[in-house]
Amino acid sequence: MSWTKLGVLILLAVMMACGQLLFKVAAQTIKGPIAPNLHSIVQLVFNPYLVTSLAIYGVATILWVLLLRDTDLSKAYLVFALSLVFVPLAGTFLFHEPFSFQLLLGIAIILLGLAVAVW
Repeated sequence: MSWTKLGVLILLAVMMACGQLLFKVAAQTIKGPIAPNLHSIVQLVFNPYLVTSLAIYGVATILWVLLLRDTDLSKAYLVFALSLVFVPLAGTFLFHEPFSFQLLLGIAIILLGLAVAVW
């Protein structure tokens, strides 16, 4: 795998993590209960964090499709899975979510598995 492809895959993982973080912020800004009514729909459609996260996901999807034209899905998806490392770390630092030994161990296992599979 070339350095360029690896860089794009890491960028995609970061984009997906950013989208997830923005989903969390969007969820925190929603006021009141969510119900299948006009008020709830308007609240979601005009939520700037949700709109931004969907835009990031849209751009990431286009990059992903373009990358897959000449990259093995089996290898690309493993690097893409770095978002599984970025999101819990960001959740800990940005949202003050608990960081446990189990989380650290899980992240280490993901990174070890990625190193073995890509190497």
